[in-house]
Amino acid sequence: MNKDIFRTTIAIIGAGFSGTLVAAHLLKNATFPIEIKIIERKSVMGKGVAYGTKYESHLLNVPAGKMSAFPDDPEHFLRWIKTRPDLAEIVKPDTFVPRKIYGEYIQTVLKEAEATSQYGRLERIKNEAIAIQADRDRVIVCLSTGEKFPAHKIVLALGNFPPSDPPIADRSFYTSLRYISYPWSPHALTDIEPNDAVLLIGSGLTMLDLAVALTEQGHQGEIHVVSRHGLLPHPHKFTKPYPAFLSSETAPKTIRSLFRVVRREVKNAIAQGDDWRAVLDSLRPITQQLWQQLPLDEQRRFLRHVRIYWEVHRHRVSPGVAEKVATMLNSGQMRVHAGRIQAYEEDADGVNVAIRKRQTTDTEVVRVGRVINCTGTECDYRKFQHPLIQNLRSQGLIRSDALAIGLDVAPNGALLDVDGVVSQNLYTLGPPRQGRLWETTAVPEIRVQAATLAKELMQTLSFHSSFLHN
Repeated sequence: MNKDIFRTTIAIIGAGFSGTLVAAHLLKNATFPIEIKIIERKSVMGKGVAYGTKYESHLLNVPAGKMSAFPDDPEHFLRWIKTRPDLAEIVKPDTFVPRKIYGEYIQTVLKEAEATSQYGRLERIKNEAIAIQADRDRVIVCLSTGEKFPAHKIVLALGNFPPSDPPIADRSFYTSLRYISYPWSPHALTDIEPNDAVLLIGSGLTMLDLAVALTEQGHQGEIHVVSRHGLLPHPHKFTKPYPAFLSSETAPKTIRSLFRVVRREVKNAIAQGDDWRAVLDSLRPITQQLWQQLPLDEQRRFLRHVRIYWEVHRHRVSPGVAEKVATMLNSGQMRVHAGRIQAYEEDADGVNVAIRKRQTTDTEVVRVGRVINCTGTECDYRKFQHPLIQNLRSQGLIRSDALAIGLDVAPNGALLDVDGVVSQNLYTLGPPRQGRLWETTAVPEIRVQAATLAKELMQTLSFHSSFLHN
């Protein structure tokens, strides 16, 4: 087919789960010639951080039966599993599959969409987008190698950014080789002696990933965990569906009242023999609506007082990983500290870390060989030093949401500029929408956003395409 007819270009920056799914939907549903350029600085596309892991012990936190990439085809992942002789007989709908397997599935989704697309053409670009320039009805994408190309639409599929270093008076230790600021660095768990003690900062799902990976590589030393509350994610448990007890119309509009209603329902459910997980799961379909109708001050109150409890109950871990962590806790290999890090004192053989215990003035010192920051992703875009974010910020093309936990976006995913004007060219999905949606980081939400955004892009570009080709 003549290359010249591919005049409508969509650039997708980021080839993790979000960006790959947008590309797949565009390829599958294109009704006019369209060129998709997907840009990823890593050599492997389609897996992202979560599904690019090498560890077998890193399991999905959702059973296979709920992990289809397509919201209108819930059996799609299971059917793909059946095509794999090594998996077909052992994976059931309730199996928590290794995440690297899911990464292969997402890569297959993209390849199949590319192979069967009638009008779409995909170009994979291994590079890093560092700037965007406005140019009439198009925008120019600038790459780190100096190359540039025009696009009619750009999707920022940025995923999650690394965590910020925990605040502390003397930050000099953060330049030490004993400190790993990014838990997904390929060197995070290398060169650790099997009997060395390790400190993991943070006690959420990322910490659990690092802990079970240490076990998988034969680590025998102590694993210290420190977080403000010392709370670990709860394990999944299969439950029967719980009937809806709230709607966006009947739900209270304050966090205090909402919290009371949910707690009361949990007590009722447990008294009837149901599990608290089923009650929380019944809120999933309306979580975004509940969030959006809270006044800004109430959203802030949630982040300040309730967020930690929501996260350990809502973002649960697979039973297999929970069992491994329980074994580490029961054997004494893992110790969880509730408190804040006060100071580091490093010498030639290790580092002493002073931890002030929660709600006390007592300090405990642990000695470790390595410290890994697992505190979760930074989501305040005002702080990011990434060249592309700095460029967009300096031009006023983006702004943080009012809570500074993502970017300000329109309901269709279009970004708002510094004056609140909705962009006609720039879109995003996934974690950057957290301020607007709150629930936007898991597969069920992102797969819907990817399908909807692809449809939005096709609709807004269809007029342009008709103009060009008629």
